Amino acid sequence: MQTTPTVAGYGKELFEIGSIIYASDFSDRANWIIQIEASKNLLPKERISYTNGILDLYMPAKGCTAWLNKKLTGAITIVYQVRCPVETINGTSIQARDINNFWHCSDSFEFDALLRSSETRYKGNFSSYHEMLGYYASSGGGGRIGNQTTRFRRYPRRAGGENIPHPALNDKDANPDYLITPGIWHTIQLVAYDGLVQYLMDGRVVYEIRYGDDIKVESQRNGKKSTTGMTYNRETFPAYDSGYFGFRMVASHHQYRDLKVYRLNPK
Repeated sequence: MQTTPTVAGYGKELFEIGSIIYASDFSDRANWIIQIEASKNLLPKERISYTNGILDLYMPAKGCTAWLNKKLTGAITIVYQVRCPVETINGTSIQARDINNFWHCSDSFEFDALLRSSETRYKGNFSSYHEMLGYYASSGGGGRIGNQTTRFRRYPRRAGGENIPHPALNDKDANPDYLITPGIWHTIQLVAYDGLVQYLMDGRVVYEIRYGDDIKVESQRNGKKSTTGMTYNRETFPAYDSGYFGFRMVASHHQYRDLKVYRLNPK
């Protein structure tokens, strides 16, 4: 088992893979901050373990974000493997769903506040992260039944408690090539290279955007979502050049292994 990054899509003309700047075998739990959504349901309790090179997160019917407490800066790619074990899938409380990612993320007012759990801000439920800065990508999302959607967003989605326009890509929804296969180890790769952002799954580009691309921008008003087209540009959407990385999940059992972060060098 060895996870290696891929240079694909726009990346082929821009960068090369450089040195490893971080690698984890999940032996030191002090490197991780786990934020778990409170639940009133009488379900089995969540389980967290760090054994045999695997971070194992079992979260029945609740959301969870696992932050690496190392600030990452500059042009990087993050690569790791993850699977949803078949043995624990049980219907709705544990599904093969929501292999989600946050990267180059920070609090919009106090950079490191993202890592501090609280009852009012970052508390494990998905919406508590909508005002932070950063990038988000997801395979296997959905409503009550997951593994239906594949998404990319540039955060924030809200500011001052109000929804704001933000880049939101969803044209890969329902495409089985980008959904989760239960029991299979998937390789996930994330890229932040100045204005280029990429999300790859199993060596293939799922989403990528760079300045000059035509993109969709999502807005929400009075509970109704709408999308408009615009050109992705640096003035409106400045690149995030530092922040934190986090695994994100809900109502699932994920096992993570072989996490690595590489520097990206210009060609």
